[in-house]
Amino acid sequence: MAADGVGPSQTCASLLSAMARGGLSGPLFVNRARAKRPGVNYQTALPGFLASLPYKYVEATATRRSELCFRRMLREGDIAYLWPHASLQAYHWAKSLGVPIVGEGINSRMASARTILDEAYDAEGLSPGHGITDARIAEEEEKLAMTDIFFAPSPGVESALVGSQLPESALLSTSYGVDLDRAPAPSLSPVRRNRPVFLFVGWGSVRKGLHLLLRGWVEAGIDAELWIAGQLEPALQERFAPHLERDDVRTLGFVRDVDALYSQADAFVLPSLEEGDPLVTYEAAARGLPIIATTMGGGRLGDAGHVRIVDPLDPGSIATALRDFALDPETRAQWAARSTKGVRAFDWSDVGLRRAHMLAERLGLELGEYAS
Repeated sequence: MAADGVGPSQTCASLLSAMARGGLSGPLFVNRARAKRPGVNYQTALPGFLASLPYKYVEATATRRSELCFRRMLREGDIAYLWPHASLQAYHWAKSLGVPIVGEGINSRMASARTILDEAYDAEGLSPGHGITDARIAEEEEKLAMTDIFFAPSPGVESALVGSQLPESALLSTSYGVDLDRAPAPSLSPVRRNRPVFLFVGWGSVRKGLHLLLRGWVEAGIDAELWIAGQLEPALQERFAPHLERDDVRTLGFVRDVDALYSQADAFVLPSLEEGDPLVTYEAAARGLPIIATTMGGGRLGDAGHVRIVDPLDPGSIATALRDFALDPETRAQWAARSTKGVRAFDWSDVGLRRAHMLAERLGLELGEYAS
């Protein structure tokens, strides 16, 4: 993966940075490192000018070089912390050395996710666009069978593992997080404008439940605006064109400066059908927004009662929550206070430190020992 300051690589680096401060550290093998976190020992496959080339032209070569470097450096006594994009060969190599393999659930198990998404696409009369194949499922199942410890960042990830070859005893219940010190100070003012803005951030897809949100939006019939920040799944863009072309719906496409959107919004909505533990939910909470989400979209914050939870299969549930937030500024303020208070426990530094202690306890390590 490329450490470019976004996506799974940034999540991984944020965790490793905090774990290093807790005394558990080791190299992070990446294809390139354009954005670095303090305390992380980046091992890059693309040195010098090669790292500046268009990524699509060098990704395959860089990935092979990165895994070869990992194999050369891995030794008995190390820990192999393998993220989902690590190859099956990397798992077999670690297993052959007898080192403990630690996995990461950035999304829920594919066998479970495909069932959920197939049903959702079928309900819309659409061909599945999730890209989860039998081959990908088989590979993931083989990886899970070799995994000794597995970080599950949300209740959804945990429940999806039921029926896999990963023993329940291998699970470590944890979370993801947010940089609270980098987030602008939240505003808990009950009223920001006469026409409240509801914000959705992410790939506008069936997986993220955008179609459910759009139906709920129409049913709610509120004097408000819905802002959608992210590219749209073509099938949904076509099927829900009338919804997307409404005067009270704004499609913004990909937005790099999401912070600016959080500061303009009055509430955040994420009705996902399948997730790991969505970072955008933490980001919205850190910026003082009240949150409406499904169990999947709420993640650990929702599990702790800091998110207004809705039923993804009931548009009426979504519409009711939208209506409650739109019509009652005090309700928004109360839920904003809950999300703001709840997110304080999820700063990356605290999340990573908890993980370091959990892993050390499980493996019988003294913090300060080396991990790959």
